[in-house]
Amino acid sequence: MTQKQQQLLKQLKKLYQSPLTSNRSGVLYNAFSYPTKISPEAVSIFIACHTPVGASILDPFGGSGTTGVATKLCEVPTKYMIDTAKKMGLKPVWGKRKAIVYELSPLGSLVANTMCNPPDPASFSKAAFEMIREVESEIGDLYTAKDDRGTKGIIRYVIWSEHLICPSCKHESSFWEIAVRKWPLAIKGEFRCPCCKHSDQVINIPRVLEYSWDPLLKKKIALKKRTPVKIYGKTGSRNWSRELSLDEGNSIKNKIDGIRLSKSLCFKLDWGVLYRNGYHKGITHLHHLYTKRNFQVLSCLWNKTTLYPPSLREALRFLILSYNSSHSTIMTRVVIKKNMPDFVLSGAQSGVLYVSNLPVEKNILEGLRRKISTIVRAFELTRSSKSEVTVVNQSSTKLRIPDKSIEYIFTDPPFGDYIPYSEINQVNEAWLGKLTDSKNEVIVNTAQGKGIDEYTNLMSKVFNELNRVLKDDGAMSLVFHTAKAEVWQGLMDAYRKSNFQVVSSSVLDKIQASFKQTTSEVKVQGDPLMLLFKLNGNQKDEIVNNYTKEDHRHLVKKVLAAAGSVMSDANEQKPERLFSRYINLCFATGVPVLLDAGEFYQLVQTKFSELEYA
Repeated sequence: MTQKQQQLLKQLKKLYQSPLTSNRSGVLYNAFSYPTKISPEAVSIFIACHTPVGASILDPFGGSGTTGVATKLCEVPTKYMIDTAKKMGLKPVWGKRKAIVYELSPLGSLVANTMCNPPDPASFSKAAFEMIREVESEIGDLYTAKDDRGTKGIIRYVIWSEHLICPSCKHESSFWEIAVRKWPLAIKGEFRCPCCKHSDQVINIPRVLEYSWDPLLKKKIALKKRTPVKIYGKTGSRNWSRELSLDEGNSIKNKIDGIRLSKSLCFKLDWGVLYRNGYHKGITHLHHLYTKRNFQVLSCLWNKTTLYPPSLREALRFLILSYNSSHSTIMTRVVIKKNMPDFVLSGAQSGVLYVSNLPVEKNILEGLRRKISTIVRAFELTRSSKSEVTVVNQSSTKLRIPDKSIEYIFTDPPFGDYIPYSEINQVNEAWLGKLTDSKNEVIVNTAQGKGIDEYTNLMSKVFNELNRVLKDDGAMSLVFHTAKAEVWQGLMDAYRKSNFQVVSSSVLDKIQASFKQTTSEVKVQGDPLMLLFKLNGNQKDEIVNNYTKEDHRHLVKKVLAAAGSVMSDANEQKPERLFSRYINLCFATGVPVLLDAGEFYQLVQTKFSELEYA
């Protein structure tokens, strides 16, 4: 370790001593929905604490450009950043820097470049509202409907329902009719045929398929039958909702199905590991993820973007795609919250391509109007900064960066098999006309023929490049998250082979955990964060190879002892936080990670009486 690194490590003690909160809210976070994002304000604090003004920053796994946005914020820190640094006793150096962001995904690259190098906010706002008005004047009547008083109103959104067929008498019923209980509001799990009284679990009842002509595929296809069952709208300033009779629902469905699609995008989906026969039945192409109404509206909007100059064109496409996969498709859904008299509208689930029994069709034009102000405010936060950010849409296995030219790396690599990015992003990338080249995608994915060995090898290639471009006295902060020991070990093997060592560690607290963090069978909340230095000269990273799972009992004891010393902090007592601390300890001591999160939790529970605080 160089003298400069020793001095830096001393300066960074307070930063790595306590978990730093990463808020999953605000205009910078909400401008575009992208899986596993970190707050750019939190990252900016790390950059300002690790580097001097004018430093060169790199993120080899750029995602939606968080590190680039954070670099911009270093010159124009927000109140949150200033207050957080003061509260933690940190001494960040605010000012202009340069960042290079590498991202394999065309979608991530578009988002990153737009957020880091935005157009004039006022010009963007004017163009966005103009584009929506033009589309509305041409086909906006598609979103009109009679309100609860029989007057013409504007649709806000429509709940559709799948149809079930009784396996006993073949009677057809809608999921809405069979499974939705109105008061108190609930989704029932039991099916009871209104005709023959046959009963079973709803999940076991077959869905009705209907055959229709697909104008883009030019052939008959079979899709699940879905009909509108409830409309939410507004007339003037008054919001309203009303349920639809079976006849009216079928009438509206026939009208929508009769929409003549203009020449539009015909893209075959590559489901990969995400395909589920139950809820993806018949969905083979992109347009099957939309109602005909929304696909037509989206096509018209996309075509309008070509009429604008390049800088505004990309920002307008950013706007459309910010709403597309999360709100424009039938992956949009409703959820039930306790003591609420009606469904709560929600977007698509992050990290999956799930279509529910009650998909929702939103008014895209209304949704985009609301989104404009959020994006404008995000643009305003970064546009005034003179920090330079370059976004490169390429694999990080080969960086076009000079040797030893980077002072600091902040990165959040793919978490093994946690998110299949190329499969998730295709819903947006299809509109861009450019898909992720998955050959060098660093991921565990059986559909791509990539296991833990392939993941480790690709990660090693990236770390080799990071070692080449990082200055000898430079530093790297790495955030990682997985419940699987083999993925943790793959990461450890990769950075060790590339001559990096962990010198300090902490936890990045994500407020509002992601969908997968809160619903996965084994939860891991609070991402371990490691500080790595290059091994220089004759330095060697000590590797302990003779540890067994039984030996890890002693590591768990150390983790519990450390947690016991801060009993006033309830977060440090949570099993998820303890697991993160266990990972920190393994990486700091060179001990291989042998315990999955589930095994760790079980060990803590079953051995707790034996593993008393030291």
